[in-house]
Amino acid sequence: MNTKLFENKNINKTGVVSIIGVTWGVWWRYITQYKWEWKYLLKILLVTLIVIVGLPFRWWERFRVSKKVNNTQINPSPVFVIGHWRGGTTLVHNLLSLDPQFAYVNYLQGLFPHAFLASGFFKWFATRIMPNKRPMDNMVINTESPQEEELALISQSGHSMYNMWINPQSIEKIWRQYAYFDNPTIKEQWSKGYLDLLKTATYNYDNKRLVLKNPPNTFRIPYLLEQFPNAKFIFIYRNPYKVYASTFKLYKDVINFFQIEDENVDVIDENILTIYNEMHEKYWKDKNLIPQDNLIEIKFEDFVNDKLKGLEQIYNHLNLGDFNEVFPIYEDYLKGIKNYKKNKLKTDSEVLQKVNKHWAKSFEVFNYEMEKED
Repeated sequence: MNTKLFENKNINKTGVVSIIGVTWGVWWRYITQYKWEWKYLLKILLVTLIVIVGLPFRWWERFRVSKKVNNTQINPSPVFVIGHWRGGTTLVHNLLSLDPQFAYVNYLQGLFPHAFLASGFFKWFATRIMPNKRPMDNMVINTESPQEEELALISQSGHSMYNMWINPQSIEKIWRQYAYFDNPTIKEQWSKGYLDLLKTATYNYDNKRLVLKNPPNTFRIPYLLEQFPNAKFIFIYRNPYKVYASTFKLYKDVINFFQIEDENVDVIDENILTIYNEMHEKYWKDKNLIPQDNLIEIKFEDFVNDKLKGLEQIYNHLNLGDFNEVFPIYEDYLKGIKNYKKNKLKTDSEVLQKVNKHWAKSFEVFNYEMEKED
């Protein structure tokens, strides 16, 4: 396949976020089942070295806590934050994670899912390799910051929709595989890894209730309800033009870290447009499975305009507890980030044309005004 690359690529970026904590079995599956190119050899060697170094730590953790984790019971009413990438899921998740009643998957678990509980070595290591801000939106992060489960699954089980960033020339095959689970074996393997991940996060935070953020789960509502019939769902949506521009930037940023083969920008762009439509069609079809009191839909722009009001609506609708008790926590945090500046997103005539053509239904359903093209 001819490839068209993102500009200004550093092919030997060594951040390799959420790959470096894989087990040897998962890593061997990646480098034997997925195509890779010699220009990424330094990255592959680095991950291989860290995988080998991590072996005794993973064995020690398995010896120390695996039985306790396996016996951990997940709270039957977790809170799932869903919606398309760059639609506001991170903001909502980060805020809810401040509430001391909640547990979540954190960055350290995402990086080293099999070796972060029983040893402080990888926390020390992670603080030295992690960026202090997320590359896609400049949000401050550390090892205790909330993380997406799907990112953690890259290392935890090797069954993740985000494998499409490791092997971007197979992007459509991979995302469909983990969105629709047409292969029962893949579904079973993903399910086992996912529940193990949630048990570990629950154990890590003393059996508290989980608040989870994972855009791919927007495809998986029926599965989530099978496991957690009383789960709570927060669906957030945003202006489609902003979502497109920000999602394209997201792919550009993260693929540079993960990939072991070159990408084709045109193929990626086509899949961004397709995934958005199919994700929302699936959500509109499946949301009726959720009891009305267990689902709240939020408009990003309204939430950003008054975050405290938005949080209060979430707590009241989903019956998450007395909002007045946690109000001071949120108020103090929001004062601390009042100077945060979002990335400026470019929405030129080409973007307008693409989004108007492919995402017209979302403007109608979400009540956004479609802009005219020049």
